[in-house]
Amino acid sequence: MRLNNIVLGITALMLTLTACKQQTSSNVLNAENLTDELQRKLITAVAGDVIELPEGTFEFKRSISLNDTPDITIKGAGKGKTILSFKDQIQGAEGVLVKNVKGLTLQGFTVADSKGDAIKVQDCTDVIMRDLETTWTKGKLSTNGAYGLYPVSSTNVLMEDCESSYAMDAGIYVGQSTNVVVRNNLVHNNVAGLEIENTISGEVYGNVARNNTGGMLIFDMPDLPQANGDRIKFYDNLMENNNGENFAPEGMVVSTIPPGSGMIFMSHSNIEAYNNTIKGHKTLGVAVNSWLFTGVPFESAEFDPFCTNIYLHDNVITGTEGPTDNTTEYGNLVSTILEGRAYDLIIDGIFKPGEPMSYCFKNNGDISFVNLNAGMGPEPEQIMKNMDHDLEKFNCDLPDFDTSSHDKWLVASK
Repeated sequence: MRLNNIVLGITALMLTLTACKQQTSSNVLNAENLTDELQRKLITAVAGDVIELPEGTFEFKRSISLNDTPDITIKGAGKGKTILSFKDQIQGAEGVLVKNVKGLTLQGFTVADSKGDAIKVQDCTDVIMRDLETTWTKGKLSTNGAYGLYPVSSTNVLMEDCESSYAMDAGIYVGQSTNVVVRNNLVHNNVAGLEIENTISGEVYGNVARNNTGGMLIFDMPDLPQANGDRIKFYDNLMENNNGENFAPEGMVVSTIPPGSGMIFMSHSNIEAYNNTIKGHKTLGVAVNSWLFTGVPFESAEFDPFCTNIYLHDNVITGTEGPTDNTTEYGNLVSTILEGRAYDLIIDGIFKPGEPMSYCFKNNGDISFVNLNAGMGPEPEQIMKNMDHDLEKFNCDLPDFDTSSHDKWLVASK
């Protein structure tokens, strides 16, 4: 099976990361002076240190940061038990920022009410993010931080058993990274629940997205250092009732996502999505779009704006019932074109020139489908004239992805 090739690396990842931390020194911080001592401890940390945080709520006015020191563990008593609060933050763009660390474990704590991103991990290698929570306690505000859990430009990332809520962009965002596993996490009440962006080689499974604006997204964005995402396996996830209001500031890409969106793929190559449950959305179950459908120009010559090799099979897509939401730009467009009707599967019909259509949709039940055929004319009146509902021509299979580049890392600890 396809999964077997991918599945031989996560165990290696876990064994390797465990071995790296066998020689460690432990630093148990005292609750009475943790706020003052934690940053000093991170500045003076040496390779192999385990920094333990006690149970309690601790208030910080400045970001917490760690740079360059390898093989570091920061471990709390558990999410919801060890709480790092930034509600009165006066300095720093993040709650917790870790840069350029090889061998990092963040585990067992909550970051609440950061001024910007809650936990950002940048340019790191061999990363475990486990049993973490990020949230903003005043609810859905456009002034909340953009991202909750945010590994970016990193390699060999495992994120599991985490929870993120009330981010004004994405609760979990994995961007421009390579070799990632995102599993068994809960995202709720964000704009985008879980987003994989410009990432190469990954598995996303066992996650739950509820009450976000859009449940789960796999995007490629232009004009970024890592241009094109590739090879994502996306399975055994639940996207349910993601009908929440869109509270992102105007002008952000996610501000266009209509409430009631289950799953959206945009401009990405080689996605296999199967055994997912997508239910209870008022605008769309699944959408597959090219970047060109946004109408936003880009400069990067390397960026591929088309979706290619999209294999959606053996999913359950139910309860997609309108009227569709028209409070965002994208929602208004599809509401107008489709006259308020919600669809289980919508594709824009803008395919890569000179290549065969490489979308396969199979065994997803008796779903409603529309191909907007926007490649034949992008204006709403042209789309309304050219769109069709012929799902049968996409009834096909796609070959296995080449996963040899990351077998060492992506494997098996189910």
